[in-house]
Amino acid sequence: MGLADRNYMRGDPGSPRVPATNLLLGVFVGIFVLGLVADAARANFLGWMPLRDQGFAPWSWVTYALVHGGIFHLAGNGFSLWFVGPIVEAEQGRATFWRVLLVGTLAGALAWWLTGLGSVRHGEMIGASAAIAALLVYGLADRRDEGVTILLFFFLPVSMRIRWLLRGLWAISLCGWVFSELPGHHTWTFWQPVWRTDVAHSAHLGGLLAGSAMVWLARRREDGRFQIQQTTEPAAAASFVVKPTAPITSATDARAELDRLLDKISAEGFGSLTPEERLRLESLSSRLR
Repeated sequence: MGLADRNYMRGDPGSPRVPATNLLLGVFVGIFVLGLVADAARANFLGWMPLRDQGFAPWSWVTYALVHGGIFHLAGNGFSLWFVGPIVEAEQGRATFWRVLLVGTLAGALAWWLTGLGSVRHGEMIGASAAIAALLVYGLADRRDEGVTILLFFFLPVSMRIRWLLRGLWAISLCGWVFSELPGHHTWTFWQPVWRTDVAHSAHLGGLLAGSAMVWLARRREDGRFQIQQTTEPAAAASFVVKPTAPITSATDARAELDRLLDKISAEGFGSLTPEERLRLESLSSRLR
C-alpha cells in the first residue's frame, strides 16, 4: 500500500499520462520509419543524428541513441526498454527514468569516444543500448534474486536469475571491448583483435558503469536518514519513534517505511511528524511515485 492508496492523500486524478516508456518506444519507432523513408528516397535527412568520431556535434551525444540500424537492433533495444522501463517509472518516478537514460546515453558516448582516441578507423555510433544498459542496472539492482526468462536470439527461451543476466551483460561487454573493439581501432602489435565486430561494446560498458554509479549514489543518499518504527508499550497507545538505520535498498522496504509514516499521520495527524520524518516522507513518496 503506497501513498496514493490513502484516502487523505488522494486528489483529482485528472487525465492519465502516457507512460514515459511508451512515449520513448514511439519515438524509436517513428525515427526508424523516417530512416526507412530516407533510405527509400535517398535523402539523408537524419544524417545529423548519429555520433561520429570525426568533427564535433554536441547534440549527437544524445541524438545517436534515438536512431537504430535495423529491425533487430530496434527490437532488441525496444524489448529491453519495455521490460525495465515500467519498473523504474513505477518505483523511482518519471524524472528518475529520464535521468538514468540521459546519464547512460552520455556515458556510453564518452566511453565510445575515448575508445576511438588515436584510432585508425573512423565511424559512427547509433542506438540506445548504452542508455538501456544503465536503466537495466538501475532498475534491477533490488531484484537480482528474482527470476526472469529471456528470448535468446529472439526465439530461444532461457530462464535465469536477474543477477546472472546482469553479470552476463558485464562479461559480454567487457570481453567484446578488450578482445575486439579496442584493439580493432588501433595498430598495436602487442594486442590485436580476436574477432572483428561493429558492436560498440564500449558504449555498453559506459552505460553499465553509469547505472552502477547511480545505484551507489542513491544508496549513499539513504545513509544517515531515519527509519520510522512503530512500537507498542504496555497500557499505552501506540507511539512512533525515529532512529538511524542502514540505507533502504529495496522497494519493499521503502513501501513498508512509507506505510509506517502514513499510519502515524492517520493516527496522530500530519503535525505529529518531526522535520526529519517530513523529509523522509517526501523522499519515499518521490521514490515510489
